[in-house]
Amino acid sequence: DSGAVVGLLDIAKCLNDAISKLEKAQDKSSSAAEDAVKQMASLQGAGNAQSEMLTQLLGGLMSQAFGGKSSPTLRSLLAGKPATVVGPGTNLRDVGMVMAEARKAALVVDEGELVGIFGFKDMMSRAIAKELPLELTAVSTIMTPNPESVSPDTTVLEALQIMHDNRFLTLPVCEDDGSVIGLVGVMDLVYGSGGADGWRSIFDSAMDLADDGSEVSSMNSYGTSLSTRRQLPKNDGKVSLSAVEEGKDERPVSKLRPKKPMIASVEDSVLSVTQMLASKRGDAALVTGLNGGLAGIITDTDVTRRVVAK
Repeated sequence: DSGAVVGLLDIAKCLNDAISKLEKAQDKSSSAAEDAVKQMASLQGAGNAQSEMLTQLLGGLMSQAFGGKSSPTLRSLLAGKPATVVGPGTNLRDVGMVMAEARKAALVVDEGELVGIFGFKDMMSRAIAKELPLELTAVSTIMTPNPESVSPDTTVLEALQIMHDNRFLTLPVCEDDGSVIGLVGVMDLVYGSGGADGWRSIFDSAMDLADDGSEVSSMNSYGTSLSTRRQLPKNDGKVSLSAVEEGKDERPVSKLRPKKPMIASVEDSVLSVTQMLASKRGDAALVTGLNGGLAGIITDTDVTRRVVAK
């Protein structure tokens, strides 16, 4: 209320925290997690073994939040959307313009094969913060080579689990023959599978679970392979989204555990801010005015869109 900056909400972190709470509830034989499994089994209808394993975590909640609809595939999300493809020899200025226009990371493709990925944080920390000459630097020199990709027939539910387990913010999507379909990010999955209202229900349900206060996500609870399945112990506990509807608007935003903000001043240069963020592995900084109040925010995406692409 005083105007002091106390935290910064990150949708990817909020999503990871929500999933991690359900994982921890599962490990503790939580009745909430058991109920999610039971509802998923009856409503989501996933077919193969991989999907069946994934339903143990998020399926029931997604089915309730999105009206029992089956999880859409990435192919359907990307239909009609052009891929942000660049060649390995494309210079960083041109890559930045492609990224700024599409508001997506760039996929680096050589002779039809995906050879790398280059995101907004890469541009900020690997190029701008290090003062590389944008017109003279090929994207292939600082891209992330040989990125993991998924099939367009992967469901949103599966993609969410892959992103959670591997700490990915984006996922390249390729056909079995290697041809590039496109790229999906966290927000693509959120809006492609129910929009804000459905996800608000999921976050409400996650917050309703007991919180041990830990900031550490249980990233390895399913191991590194998606083929590993883990059975939940059975119990008779029940929970539903309707049970938390009452009073959900009374929850403070602090329940989403905002991360400690990185602070910059309006007098700081863009270069110094990017170097600070790169050194701390951050992707956004809150900017304070001369009076100490909040003046704005600068993100890795802003650096590409408003600096590199200009």
